[in-house]
Amino acid sequence: MNRAHYFSRTTVYRVAGDTVSLIDVHDQNAVTPLDPWMGAVIALADGQHTVAQLIEHMAGQYPNGAPANLVATLESVLQRLGESGALKLTAEAVTLPYYLALPLDAQEPKLATELMINDGFLRPPAD
Repeated sequence: MNRAHYFSRTTVYRVAGDTVSLIDVHDQNAVTPLDPWMGAVIALADGQHTVAQLIEHMAGQYPNGAPANLVATLESVLQRLGESGALKLTAEAVTLPYYLALPLDAQEPKLATELMINDGFLRPPAD
C-alpha cells in the first residue's frame, strides 16, 4: 500500500457516541454500524491526510507504544473499506463535497440532498 496516498470517504456517514456508521442514501438511508477500527478510519477519511499520517496519528493514541500489528491492521482496514466502495485512495489530496465532509447529523438535510442530486451522487425523487 502506498502510504503517500490520501484516503477519503465515498459515502455518507454518521457518528453516534462511539459508533461510526455508513449511511446508504441509495437504500432508504440504511445504516451499517462499523467496528471501531473501520469507524475510526472512516471518521478520519477527509481526503486531506495520507495513509502515513493516519498511521502516525493512530500510533500516537497509545501512550505506552502502538501495538506491533498497528500498521498491518490499518492497511487491512483501508483495503477492506476500499473494496467495499466506502473509501478511496488517491495520489492527490481531495476536497470532499459537503454531504461527505460532515457526519449526516451535522448536515442541513435539504442542502445535502440538493447537492447530492446536483453532483449526480443521488437521483432525484420520482414525482
